[in-house]
Amino acid sequence: MGMTTFIALPWICTREVPVDIELPSPKVAVVRFRRGMQQSLLGRISRSAVKEYHAFGIISEGTHAKYHYMICGVQGDFTRSLVNDPPKTLWTRELKFAGVSNTSTLYKRGIRICTGTGIGAALSTCIQSPHWYLIWIGSDQEKTFGPTISGLIHRYVEPERLLLWDSKLRGGRPDTMKLLREVYASWNAEVVFITSNYIGNSEMMQGCKEAGIPCFGTLWDF
Repeated sequence: MGMTTFIALPWICTREVPVDIELPSPKVAVVRFRRGMQQSLLGRISRSAVKEYHAFGIISEGTHAKYHYMICGVQGDFTRSLVNDPPKTLWTRELKFAGVSNTSTLYKRGIRICTGTGIGAALSTCIQSPHWYLIWIGSDQEKTFGPTISGLIHRYVEPERLLLWDSKLRGGRPDTMKLLREVYASWNAEVVFITSNYIGNSEMMQGCKEAGIPCFGTLWDF
């Protein structure tokens, strides 16, 4: 009975909801939903009620907020369709599930490092807690991801706990482990949470292990 309930519950909570889609660049769709959310959640969305659900990190200022957002980078047919043919509604499962940042409340101070669209899974933690330092590595982020995301960052993440690395402006990617070691020491952090692609995740996880820095990263072995 219990297993049947857990299988059925996500489908019982499926709803078609209105959305607004911001298209800051051909690479990204920023999807806005009504009502705020706690930090560290992931949501699933689809154009259909019964198939092709895709998971994205949720960005929100908190449960009191008017909206929450998902950043959908163009990587396949579904995300490309959000840019080429933006819908007015999407299907979503109202029952959200926790991402790696859900354990951030177990630590007094930490670092949230991400690359590219990984900001979607990382930003809420740094917005909703003043004890987390944000490192975001990307290319021309303000132009690529638009004013909504940039506005949330600059409004809620103070300069003293923010490092935006624009590889286009700085002429290349940084030495991520050098950055992490420096910030880990200066911020007096207890842990590092990583959201990146497979190579970036592996390099930073291994680097943190060698440096004796506790860290958690994206699970890729499924």
